[in-house]
Amino acid sequence: MSALGELIGQFLAGLFGRKELAARGRGHVAARIAEFEAGDEPILSAALLSDGLWLEGRVRVARYRLVWWVPGSPGSLVFSRRDGVVESLGDVDGGNAETVDPNLVVLRYRSGGEVHHLAVPPEDLNLIGRVLPLPG
Repeated sequence: MSALGELIGQFLAGLFGRKELAARGRGHVAARIAEFEAGDEPILSAALLSDGLWLEGRVRVARYRLVWWVPGSPGSLVFSRRDGVVESLGDVDGGNAETVDPNLVVLRYRSGGEVHHLAVPPEDLNLIGRVLPLPG
């Protein structure tokens, strides 16, 4: 009987823990949007598909552009509405997709003749949409 009680307790703890995490996540997103609205540049975790492999990095959300980079590595990639367009949103697949969070949303961004795939947390799409128009 105690095993059943322990199982039910773990289930309930997991259930309430997830709700707490979700509430914390919503607050975190609101804080990022407020930071952006105040003129600051929030930084998000993101991944970029490069040469068939997903590279984990960061995105700085500036007023008119997103700047992606890998901490400790040279170089960056800029996404702006002036230089390109987000053609579609999709799921993480291809390459080493098992190495990144499968819940990320992939932005297919076209700039000139190049196409880049940037994977971002779905809760941050509202913030990213303030910089880059997203398809409906």
